[in-house]
Amino acid sequence: MKLSHDIPLTPIDEALEILRTSVPRITGSELVTLADACGRVLTEKLVASANVPSHANSAMDGYAVCTRDLVGEPIKLKVVQRIVAGQVGKPLSEGEAARIFTGAPLPEGANAVVIQENCSLDGDQVEILKMVEPGENLRKVGEDIQAGEILLEAGHRLRPQDIGLAASTGLTQLLVQRKLTVAVMTTGDELVRPGVELKDGQIYNSNYFMLSALLRILNAEVIELGVVEDDLVSTMQALEEAASLADCIVSTGGVSVGEEDHVKTAVEAVGGLELWKLAIKPGKPFASGKVRDT
Repeated sequence: MKLSHDIPLTPIDEALEILRTSVPRITGSELVTLADACGRVLTEKLVASANVPSHANSAMDGYAVCTRDLVGEPIKLKVVQRIVAGQVGKPLSEGEAARIFTGAPLPEGANAVVIQENCSLDGDQVEILKMVEPGENLRKVGEDIQAGEILLEAGHRLRPQDIGLAASTGLTQLLVQRKLTVAVMTTGDELVRPGVELKDGQIYNSNYFMLSALLRILNAEVIELGVVEDDLVSTMQALEEAASLADCIVSTGGVSVGEEDHVKTAVEAVGGLELWKLAIKPGKPFASGKVRDT
């Protein structure tokens, strides 16, 4: 479909809506490691495969006790072991306590932890200065996450905290939407790659590096088409090549009405134009369309 040159300028909000409705959604999924998953979009529900925590553990530094032993005046228990995070203690017998630290598994026979500020140690005897209730100062099995719980829905864009959540359940990979592939095409006989000595009339191709950096922030896979010469045939060939490689083509330059602006004409020749000229300055000579289904 060709547009006449006298078509009214399109307001920016209307143009954005046209772009949103005309661009097809990508399909396909891939497994990625947690290290590569941030910013990607889940394609299936994230379901917890394990309880977090997987075992009852102490929420405080103190002494693991059985509340049935907290009788009499004064209340004194024999300290028979020391348990730190990562260790598994031995079962407690009647009248015994265990020195325990935050995150350490609760030993069998204990049902509460008395914080160290409410205890007084004398040799291997600990005096309990304040009573506790069963379950006090503990993290129970599955208190944070229960096995089978839906943690995140499909379609969720993963944030750093989501990666930590997945790791806490033991996952190493996530199924996410494949990356959008974007072919970036710059036009202009005057453009050269940075690092090359400039000749008279030349400028560095800064637009490609800016656009590719912006696209990579969005987790797009960038395909560099290089600089396309300012002629219609080369532009048409570049567009057709890009359409065979990518989901989307982004070009810069060549969409105004100058004699060397060939992109708009090339799109109309090998595809169709859906949008041209915005009611905004700078940026009025903006065009959008399709080459094949791209």
